[in-house]
Amino acid sequence: MKAQDIIEMARSIKKNWKINDPYEIATRLGISVIHTDSCVKDFTAHTIKMPGYPTTISINNKYSEKAKKILCAHELGHALLHEQCINYFATTSSNVMTNIEFEANLFAVALLADNDINMKLSIPLEKMNNYLLKTIMDYNISTN
Repeated sequence: MKAQDIIEMARSIKKNWKINDPYEIATRLGISVIHTDSCVKDFTAHTIKMPGYPTTISINNKYSEKAKKILCAHELGHALLHEQCINYFATTSSNVMTNIEFEANLFAVALLADNDINMKLSIPLEKMNNYLLKTIMDYNISTN
């Protein structure tokens, strides 16, 4: 999917539903969001999609509320944009060369940012690469 299409999808959701809360959007779409006290090293969040079962986003409780909202927005991007069964919020050796993490990061930033974000940035959102998007997100993710 093209960057501009992803940005427009996020903006359309915000405009039509008058919300940008990923938890509320997930609820309206029938996507379950659960919080877990995972002891798996470096686990942040993931999305599970399986035919015949509701899509579920799982988020680690160790993160701050702000971070969980960002993680939820990212995972919501996976839920809406990708057909893979499980997506993890991490750029790994297996997905670093794919667009799935870039697309989920772009969706999350477009959903959570003000609509006039391009007026505040020196690089328009649609021109950002995954490194810049992930940096924006990582800057705002912290543990409790």
